[in-house]
Amino acid sequence: MPHAAVDGIKLYYEEAGQGSPLVFVHEFAGDYRSWRPQVQFFSRRYRAIAYNARGYPPSDVPEDPKAYSQDRAVEDLRGLLDALSIKKAHVCGLSKGGYARYTSRSAIPIACCPSWWRVPATAA
Repeated sequence: MPHAAVDGIKLYYEEAGQGSPLVFVHEFAGDYRSWRPQVQFFSRRYRAIAYNARGYPPSDVPEDPKAYSQDRAVEDLRGLLDALSIKKAHVCGLSKGGYARYTSRSAIPIACCPSWWRVPATAA
């Protein structure tokens, strides 16, 4: 299982494909598997990466509640990019992951390409 060492913890990730990196950040109630259809599709053209945030096994689950915050999620995204030697990436997030992605735009200006947003389908 691939893990990236980020600030004293290990984040689990999966990747497929080659090309410009496209990182998927999951929502609160999901994990890296939430992005499988997108990773499969986009890996035809991109280096598609989905990871589990801290607290979502098989990533590490710190016991200290202070180890969790939206700012920490942004730093984990930055750390993942660094660990994978990625200087610039497309980042797509949903819900909690969307907030981390949005916030990372200003916190990691050199790392994010144009915005990607995943919008849930609505009932017709």
